[in-house]
Parts: sequence; structure tokens; C-alpha cells
Amino acid sequence: MSQGGVSERIGFLRRRIAAIEARDGVARGVREGARDSIDALFSPGRAGLSELLPARPPDAPGAGAFALALALRARAARGGGALVWIVEDFSAGEFGLPYGRGLAAAGMDLSRFALIRVRRPRETLWAMEEALRSEACAAVVAESFLPARLYDLSASRRLLLAARRGGGLGLVVAQGAEATRFSSAAELRLEIAAAPVPPSRPRPALSPAAPFAWRLRVTKARAGLLGETGEIDPGQWRDLAFDPERVVFRHAFPERLPAPSCDRPAAAAARRRRA
Repeated sequence: MSQGGVSERIGFLRRRIAAIEARDGVARGVREGARDSIDALFSPGRAGLSELLPARPPDAPGAGAFALALALRARAARGGGALVWIVEDFSAGEFGLPYGRGLAAAGMDLSRFALIRVRRPRETLWAMEEALRSEACAAVVAESFLPARLYDLSASRRLLLAARRGGGLGLVVAQGAEATRFSSAAELRLEIAAAPVPPSRPRPALSPAAPFAWRLRVTKARAGLLGETGEIDPGQWRDLAFDPERVVFRHAFPERLPAPSCDRPAAAAARRRRA
């Protein structure tokens, strides 16, 4: 784990201890904190820049689907707006293009969707910056094999400032091995893995009710995005699902605390004495 990741982990532990000391009902507080943390982390009305990194190359389409979920929330918060999707030729050849029927099934108005094809990463950054400057764009997604030498602090800061100026959400779906070497001005960086489907459960058909599900962890977050209680551990993988009908995220397993065990050694010894 990088030095920044270690400091975020320490900050999480400090916030968690403070939350436990401040609350009498620990279980109730953690469950409430989980909802608040998700709302803070994926705030639909936040204009800024986020990075989504596939955990493995096959997870790149899953990272794109997560970008779509964030973009849908951004559109819902603004009551509409355009979604601009930028795809490089190499990325399109490796993972394909957004599927129109899938977008419509997820609740996207295709008349407000723009697909931009570019040839090189430099064109990706230019197109993304120009789109983010427009107040008509609720979200801009860029799927790219960005090299670390090109996508640096200066380039990412231009994207961040453009997003704040236009009021939209910029989402960089960074593909390739160099994504782990980024040093950028992005406010949030997530590592995304597609949630595995059990062999006994068939994959759901394409429909508005089909669940979006992922495993993810936070590798970078600006102060305040992890919530006051610090429920979102920046080093922990979490299972998350998205409801496209309500346009909300939820924990795949909402009850995160195990039930108290009744067969601990002390309790077992007490039962033997009573017997």
C-alpha cells in the first residue's frame, strides 16, 4: 500500500474509534453511518473529478458500468442534462462500445447521450476538458489507456477545474497497468471489480430490474468524502449494488455486524454449570 493509502487507513481508524466512543448504540450507529458514508462518497450533486481503476483487465467493462451508475445519479440530481461518453479506438477494440439498449434499460435518455470516438489519449483529455466546461453536461465519462506521463497533476487539475466550472461530474475510467502510477488532482479514486455471479444463479437478463453489482475499495479520497463516522474503510473491499429505478446505491449486505454468538466459552461454561 502506498504512503497515501497508509495515511488514509490511519485516518479511518481514528474516525472509527471516535465514532465508537461518541455513540452508545454501536450497531445502530454503524448502520446509520454506512448510509451516510455512501451518500457522502457518491454524492450525486458533487461537481468534480473521480477515477475508476479496474482491479483486473477483465473488470474494465464493470468499471464502465459503475461510471454509468455515477453518471445517472449526477443526471438525476440536476434534473437532466447530457451524458458525454469518450472512448479511444484502442479501448473500443479491447472492450467494445456502450450498448444503446443497455443504456436505455438503465434509464438513460439516449437523446441526451453523446458518444465521442478519439484516437489517442491526448485527444481524450482535450475532449473531456471541453465537455466538462459546458454547463449542459451532467457527467462526462472517458475510457482511456492514459499514460502516467500525460495524465499528471497539471492535466488532471485542468479537468477538475473544468468540472467545477461547468458543474458536472468527470469520470476517468483508466485502463492499463499505468493507472496504478497516477499522481493526480482527482478527489476520489476507486478500484472496481465486477461482482462474481454464483454458478447456481443464472446471470439476469437485460432489463431495468437487472442489478448492477460490484466489489470496490477506496484508494484515494478527499477529506470529507468518507463520511463523519468513517464507515468506509479505504483499504477494505466492499460489495455494492445500484438500483437504476431509484437511482441509489446500497450495500449488497446491509447488515454488516454479525449477530452476537451464544456459544462463547464463558456462555458454554455457564450452561454446563446449570446443567
